Amino acid sequence: MSSQANNSIISKAKAIYGNFLKLEDYERIIKMQSIPDLVSYLKKQKHYSLALKDVQENSIHRGQLEALIRKNSFDNIFRLVKLVFTKDKEFYKLNIVAQENEIILSSLRTIISSEFDEIKGKIPFFFDTHTNINMEKLFKVTNYDELLEALVDSNYYPILKKFYTKNADMIRYLDIEHALEVYYYDEAFRRIENNYSGSLKRDIESIYQTRIELGNIIKIYRLKKFYKADPITIKSVLIKKHMRISEKKIDEILQLDNPDLILKYLSKSEYAKFTNEKDYVYVEYYAGRIKYDLAKKFMYFSTEVPKVFTAFVTLSEIEIENLTNIIEGIRYQVDENEIKQMLIY
Repeated sequence: MSSQANNSIISKAKAIYGNFLKLEDYERIIKMQSIPDLVSYLKKQKHYSLALKDVQENSIHRGQLEALIRKNSFDNIFRLVKLVFTKDKEFYKLNIVAQENEIILSSLRTIISSEFDEIKGKIPFFFDTHTNINMEKLFKVTNYDELLEALVDSNYYPILKKFYTKNADMIRYLDIEHALEVYYYDEAFRRIENNYSGSLKRDIESIYQTRIELGNIIKIYRLKKFYKADPITIKSVLIKKHMRISEKKIDEILQLDNPDLILKYLSKSEYAKFTNEKDYVYVEYYAGRIKYDLAKKFMYFSTEVPKVFTAFVTLSEIEIENLTNIIEGIRYQVDENEIKQMLIY
């Protein structure tokens, strides 16, 4: 890739990132009491004005709003991908795999809950030209058989086939989520191995290793705190491949009786250097903050396209999560201070 092409992609990524929501924006929208107020505000922001220009504030469903926010992020990511003309383009398309995973899991949640109207606003039809999943069929899914039918031409069919059941109550959601995660990370490291070498390869691998480790820590916390799961059950759904943390350290975390002690454990680990004196209330916030700080560092200081691109995708994901938390907070009338504790910016 020429230096001119490099500069073009990095400049475009930084320009789009410059339009992301800022501290003052979040300070305003966490005080909002309704979805129409939020939509009205977002329509005035450069980053969302085009995506929301035809939206009627008073009639949009929250699921549709979330879908449009995700579409906006996806479109921006693909604006960058279109600028790549080198053999490593498959690495830049890794975000498609992440999107596919989330779409499949969303469909599974709908089957389990039988809330079929919920999925209508969340299945992204814009995605159908980028995937081998049959999006039209996926939109109509009401059971596992229909889900497999929608996946038959994709790499996900053999993964989901192994967990087949006719009974929605018997769907092994956590095991399927784990299998999809394993597939995603195997794809990530395969694409990195095929396209990069030296310090660049090590740096990109490190980004994904950090994601795996933080994701594992969140799983341990949630399964301990909310499901009282035993260490053997928890360990079975962790991503063990590509991880830097030793099995001994993972076992130490698994043996902690009080899940809230995980934060104390982390504060004394190699991740301590990424934290400050703030009192972290949620382990998800702690993990998200580490990802955010690392991504901002690459966005501002890296001159290598794959690292800047990965940082851009991470920061996009965090903004989506922030807005999703705000939308849910408005829906359930959550106190603004509690919402604020979940946001990363």
